Amino acid sequence: MGYGKSINGWNFDFSGNISYNDNIVTFIAPDRDFNPGQFFSPQGLEITRTSVGQPVGYFFGYKSNGLFQNQAEVDAYTNADGQKLQPNAAPGDIRFVDHNGDGVIDADDRTNIGDPTPKWTYGTNLRVDYKNFDLNIFGQGVFGNDVYRATRRFDLQMANLTADALGRWTGEGTSQHYPRLVMNDPNMNFSRSSDFYVESGAFFRIKNMQLGYTLPEKWAKVLSLVKTRFYGTINNALTFTNIVVLILKSVPVMVSTEEFTRRQGLSFLVLM
Repeated sequence: MGYGKSINGWNFDFSGNISYNDNIVTFIAPDRDFNPGQFFSPQGLEITRTSVGQPVGYFFGYKSNGLFQNQAEVDAYTNADGQKLQPNAAPGDIRFVDHNGDGVIDADDRTNIGDPTPKWTYGTNLRVDYKNFDLNIFGQGVFGNDVYRATRRFDLQMANLTADALGRWTGEGTSQHYPRLVMNDPNMNFSRSSDFYVESGAFFRIKNMQLGYTLPEKWAKVLSLVKTRFYGTINNALTFTNIVVLILKSVPVMVSTEEFTRRQGLSFLVLM
């Protein structure tokens, strides 16, 4: 797809492309229910798997339903027999979902909590020139995918945390997402794979920006040159995203555990 237009000496050319991907597994070996995927942490938490009817390498874990804001909410979260579903929970802890409805929060409640593969992948290219100046901007992005923030070393309780921990639960109504921070993690807020670690992986990145200037022909002849163009290039100039921890290099779309690195490059060249 492309579009071009000229206005008062300004020339604009825009082009773009977009692709859609919908992946569902239809068959795995008949002697198994699923194929195991990636594991995280010294405890070896299973965070991805592949099974029939689901996307390839989907994120695997517990679903949550906000945080307990007070003791009354903890006490009211019971099964059909009146037993607490999370007896070790306290205000500020994650409320995990009894996904299979058997009245117990256990490993059987783990399910699909996100898809690392982008539904949509797109690219854009913009060229603007005016007289002897030209500007080229190339962008690329994805959306419809999730990332798994495998950044917390819950086996090292005094390890550094990302800045979003400053918004943790510290009292009723202070947070609906980030649980309280306590030693030993009795509710296993951090030490089990859950959608707490999953967030949208959508981003748009300006991969390359190039500004150039072509020396007028009469000036080039004075220098005994046929054509001379000066230009500067910036790689990975800007990224627009809501991902909390972002280090951009390449996006591993099958198992996106945020193994990104950020690289910015600035170069100036002269072509003659």
